[in-house]
Amino acid sequence: MCRFCACELSKEELSKQCAYKKDNLDHEVSWSKNSNFVDYHPSTMQQPKNTGLPVIINGKHLQSTDSRIFCPMYWSLIPPWYKGDLKDWNALTHNARVENLKESKIYSASLSEGKRCVVVMEGFFEYKKPGSQPAEVYYLQSLENHLLKAAGLFNKIKRENGETLYSCTVITTESESNVKQVHHRSPLLLHQDADVETWLNFQSVSSADAVSKIKANKQIDLQFHKTSKIGSKEPATAKKVLASKGLMSNWLKTGTNKGVKRKAEN
Repeated sequence: MCRFCACELSKEELSKQCAYKKDNLDHEVSWSKNSNFVDYHPSTMQQPKNTGLPVIINGKHLQSTDSRIFCPMYWSLIPPWYKGDLKDWNALTHNARVENLKESKIYSASLSEGKRCVVVMEGFFEYKKPGSQPAEVYYLQSLENHLLKAAGLFNKIKRENGETLYSCTVITTESESNVKQVHHRSPLLLHQDADVETWLNFQSVSSADAVSKIKANKQIDLQFHKTSKIGSKEPATAKKVLASKGLMSNWLKTGTNKGVKRKAEN
């Protein structure tokens, strides 16, 4: 799972840190100037349905000559068949199980159309042993403090007011590394740039092959530490930055899950 994530880097810093090689030259990842409902803003607490995540897609999706381009996205995938108001979309689509993508009513269209993306983050937050009391929240990040890049899917819709909405989901898999000490599922992370290229190259790599290749990747260990307990009055500490845990606590208790049956990762 990936309930919250953190990314405090500016757009300029992300462009540099996500640079890639093409034709033996280094290329920074530029940012889309397309009309969009959301924008990216650095934050220690990026949360579903209230955040513009920093997401990389193949530039061809935006008629760009760039191989990779940042496109901020709403974190909870809205499928093409949904015509209702955004605030009425109650399914929990911020995470998608890699095992169910092909058969999913929600995600299969994005997968078949090659709408594959990479969600960039510095780290993510997760419960340890969901349902335990009191709940324990952990922050997970790279052992080398590098950026984490998670495989994802996205969709693009036109809203009634004419705005373009890009929405995305983070793909999850069974935890195999030390992450399973915290949770039995984790984001499907792309550790090598070749993996990022394979996942984004929808014109040359079929979705079936891309999914097969990233599923075969060996998961690596992450570093993690407890940040807070639900209900605690102490501030949560993540990546050496003090951040109020009230937002997390309220969301986990009553936020986007309020009154909603779990339909996540269909």
